[in-house]
Amino acid sequence: MELPIGQLIGILITIFILFILSAIYSGCETAYSSFSGVKIHEMLENKEKSSKLIERHHKRYNRILTTILIGNNLVNVATSTITAYLISKVIYEERIAIIVSTAVVTPLLVLFGEITPKLIAKQYPKQYLQCFGWYIDLNYWIFWILTWPITKLSKKVYVTNSEDDLKTIINLAQKEGVLQTGESILAQKALDLDSTKVSSHYIKLKDVTSIKFKANIQEALDIFKETNYSRLPIEKDGQLIGILLLKDIFYLKRGKIINYMKLVPTVSANSILSSALEKMRSARAQMAFVTENNNGSEIIGIITIEDIVEEIIGEIYDEYDDEEKIYEISLEKSRVEDDVIMWDLFKQLEIDESLLEDSEEDLSLAKFLILKTKKTKLYKNTRYVLKNKVAFKVLESNLKNKKAIIEVSKL
Repeated sequence: MELPIGQLIGILITIFILFILSAIYSGCETAYSSFSGVKIHEMLENKEKSSKLIERHHKRYNRILTTILIGNNLVNVATSTITAYLISKVIYEERIAIIVSTAVVTPLLVLFGEITPKLIAKQYPKQYLQCFGWYIDLNYWIFWILTWPITKLSKKVYVTNSEDDLKTIINLAQKEGVLQTGESILAQKALDLDSTKVSSHYIKLKDVTSIKFKANIQEALDIFKETNYSRLPIEKDGQLIGILLLKDIFYLKRGKIINYMKLVPTVSANSILSSALEKMRSARAQMAFVTENNNGSEIIGIITIEDIVEEIIGEIYDEYDDEEKIYEISLEKSRVEDDVIMWDLFKQLEIDESLLEDSEEDLSLAKFLILKTKKTKLYKNTRYVLKNKVAFKVLESNLKNKKAIIEVSKL
């Protein structure tokens, strides 16, 4: 060996330091990408170590990432070069020296300079950044002359998380147990409010209970009593012109309802639910009339704030609602009578119909569970889970000729 012992030790120490620097760069790259803004905000509130520095880096993420990549590449190139020089002093054959150098450096760099620090940083991003954030900040100012023009060029094409990305995060949070099923569904339905149109939720004109504009107070009170509604649309010549509120005429005995009519906003069937909700709230109205399009004047139905809220939190019931075969308790749980058809059940509860076999779509819930559980009839507390997506539990059995009640839960 031609190298003096002192020089050899110096080279080995340098290679060791370069490996550590590579690990720092690789780990910080993962830590910055996996450490959320919410966690940084918590650090600031608790006045934790390096919180302001980490927040500043988070705001300049593009530049910090560019800094890390530049530093990591320089370190890896230096490691390979110095190692190749060291091996060339031992193996004089150039080709063999290159092969040995590559065979030694590459796996060591990948294992100790990439994989291991990334796994540690993924598990403990806050602690990693608290330890090495100052070093990345030092690099940021050293490489500023390089990172500034690069980030300027890439700024216009940088895209933040999309709504689909957010939904994916919500799904992952549910699978990891961070969010319960109901919370996950609620969050996704709230996001869908900006993409769901009024046309899929309004009540068509033929299904609307209305009152003639020439009707008197007593006739209106009779309809209110019969329907248990608190407001009624007023109809003239086949078109809705306004609404009548029960509280405005409750204590009256005579008069014309047209004198108590209130105007309501109109929304297009093509508008999104969030836009319709905003318009109704601005007008302080619980109901809006629906037109076929933005330029149309013909009323084709009505929509209420309750209809829009139900899109997010599920069905809302009151004391006067008729008994239903499918009673939605929450976003993920419903109580269902045993004679409901499986296809209708899955459609109403927005469960993926592809979970059912073709031969199961037309079965009643009772026959479906009997088929799956291989029992002669439904007994109380009978349970069945369909493909880890839907759970069924018999709450009340069909004894004494009564219908069985089954709890259906989305998983």
